Amino acid sequence: MDRRADLFFVASATRAFLKPAWVRWQHARGEPIAEVLSSNTCGRSSLFLRNVLRAEGFAAEWANGTPRLSEDGPDTGPFGFFTGHRWESHAWVVSGDLILDITADQFGAQPVIVTSVSDERYRTGSGDTAPPSAIEARRLAVETLWPDWLSHRAKLQLGRHED
Repeated sequence: MDRRADLFFVASATRAFLKPAWVRWQHARGEPIAEVLSSNTCGRSSLFLRNVLRAEGFAAEWANGTPRLSEDGPDTGPFGFFTGHRWESHAWVVSGDLILDITADQFGAQPVIVTSVSDERYRTGSGDTAPPSAIEARRLAVETLWPDWLSHRAKLQLGRHED
């Protein structure tokens, strides 16, 4: 397979693995389970995907954009994911010249996106605007899932799939 197809395969497998975790994360935050399960999970999901990609030998960086610091707050710029109507806070992964996004369906887009870094729907902001406690919670959530991913990964035969 070509690199883009390989990345799509890994991103899709990662998304499928994360679906049960999304429910747990929403429940732990005291939120009702969202109609679109990926809602409000992009930071953790993207960080997890970044780690998966790195473990599979791909270059991967976590990226994000925040167009406003609160729902009612003023716009700080065109950052995050553009829905066609407005910019939304969002996180994704960059691997070389490609963006990988496994949670854009929360905005009505496809569940798994592998697209060029020039895709105008994505714009990186000036950094992670989450408070330190949220950044640490994100890191711990990803770390907690990692052993289960390693067991799951063995069943997927990542790195060994064929055309």
